[in-house]
Amino acid sequence: MLLASAAFASSKASASFVYELGKMTEAELETDVIHFNAKILFQNPLSFHWKSTDIRSDGGKIVLLTAGFPFRFSSFSWKPSFLFAAGVWDKGDFEYFYGKPDLPRVFGSSLDAEYAFHRFGADFLSGNAKLLNNTEDAELFDADFYLYHAFYGLHAGSLFKARAGFAGFKMEALGALTAGNQRYFLFPYAYYQASGTMNAKAVYGTATVSLESNFLKYGIDLGIFYLINGKIRGNMHYQYRKFFGDDEVYDTIHPVELKNSGLLFSVLSIKTRKIKIGKIYAAYGIQKPLVYPFGRIFPKGGKTGSSDASSIKEAILWGLSAHIEAGF
Repeated sequence: MLLASAAFASSKASASFVYELGKMTEAELETDVIHFNAKILFQNPLSFHWKSTDIRSDGGKIVLLTAGFPFRFSSFSWKPSFLFAAGVWDKGDFEYFYGKPDLPRVFGSSLDAEYAFHRFGADFLSGNAKLLNNTEDAELFDADFYLYHAFYGLHAGSLFKARAGFAGFKMEALGALTAGNQRYFLFPYAYYQASGTMNAKAVYGTATVSLESNFLKYGIDLGIFYLINGKIRGNMHYQYRKFFGDDEVYDTIHPVELKNSGLLFSVLSIKTRKIKIGKIYAAYGIQKPLVYPFGRIFPKGGKTGSSDASSIKEAILWGLSAHIEAGF
């Protein structure tokens, strides 16, 4: 997928526009005692194809508020921060049923500390997410989740940065589809109930090397993400309609182990220095990610021959993004 974006910024507020994804407005206040940021994303209608499934959304709105309170003592600084997020979406289609996401609340807190070239941090995030009926906002599925994260970072000047961290995630979900809350014939079921849990623990490491010339800035990001533990479990209870057997079925998803799997990745980027025209400056750049999955949860890759022009084009353009920035 090829994305393009444009950003226009002043010292205190900015608005950026992202092709295909939507429009984001942003306001910022930064003083010696508080760093406050507010973002609103107006998501455009979009469609997503995964295997044989088409997922569509008519758009939505997401609000993100953050507030940080920096303190400094000699060469040691630390900043506790707090986050709130919420989102609502318009009508959607998940191929097998109609519905739309809803994000009533997400709360987060974090603590960052810095001493010389060293940085330490910890984050905690919890929230609730739902899938709602398109017409009456009736609840189809409900999920509670939380995420925690801790890291150590080394910033050796502007040329080299490295980070290593640990993260954990847990989610529990429950819901049901019926002919009533779908407002159409739930073919071929009379109802379908599902519940499940997911948990995972992972470690990661990243390194960034930056180089500069008189006109360009080059960046190379290298990293690894590795799942050390985790499981997905689920239970289904459904019944077929009378003309399809009238059978009532209880089914269980055997635990899917998530451990011993991960991703190796790299991001290559090139960006121009700011080009000044009077009191206005402009800069542009491109970046390309490369990802290699490994481990038991990823299927073995299929064939990609050099004669397959479509596959070559997809590999080159996947994740490729262009960025244009203007400021005053």
